Amino acid sequence: MTGAVLRLFSCVREPRHLSLDSEGHLLVADHGNHRILLLNSQLELQRVLIERNSQIKLWWPQQLCYDQHTSKLCILHGNSSISAFNTR
Repeated sequence: MTGAVLRLFSCVREPRHLSLDSEGHLLVADHGNHRILLLNSQLELQRVLIERNSQIKLWWPQQLCYDQHTSKLCILHGNSSISAFNTR
């Protein structure tokens, strides 16, 4: 396969998994920074969707599963913990 890089987003540390939401946004598990990013179709950061803080204990996100019907995002993180978040 041949091709060229069309877009680049490099503000992540150890990206582990990607998922698309119902509007075509890209959800990125930014493993090294303990956060989930929301990028648009041009790979521009829309917002940090979820990040580790005093209320949310998001450690080392590994895999994502987005349910378009419920707008819920399930995240496998840490030592095999699973958390669910409403993205709306």
